[in-house]
Amino acid sequence: MYRDYKAEEERMAQKPYFTKYKLNEEEMNILNSQFHVETTPDWWENWNEEDRPDYSYYTIEATEDTKVVVAVMNYWMFEYRDIYDRGGWEKAEEYGITEDNRLTTEWVMEHPREAVEIMTSMVNEGDIFRYLEDIYKVYDKIATENGAE
Repeated sequence: MYRDYKAEEERMAQKPYFTKYKLNEEEMNILNSQFHVETTPDWWENWNEEDRPDYSYYTIEATEDTKVVVAVMNYWMFEYRDIYDRGGWEKAEEYGITEDNRLTTEWVMEHPREAVEIMTSMVNEGDIFRYLEDIYKVYDKIATENGAE
């Protein structure tokens, strides 16, 4: 009985990991709240403690909002080039993301941990991306500048 108790105690002490990429809770929070990915099962529901620490069955999928976030990130890192986002474009360059080889939604979904690192290297750890209303304003400005309606 003591051995079962110790095994359960050790299992519950392990940090959970998610998706086939074995992302930690913080990485999943950023993907959900700042990249606005869709998570299956729903990220905000209670996790099944019986599965702890292995939640690798979770999946992430890009949304239209994810595409907008990526477009705004590219704009801020490579066109607007604000000094406050220098950490973001420098981190992106470490992964081969440049003005000529821009961040894509597909890349974010295939390299979620690295995408989170880029996001959190931007000003205020990319916190502005939580607020989609503000991000869509920038996106609309980009579209207007590029002649789109």
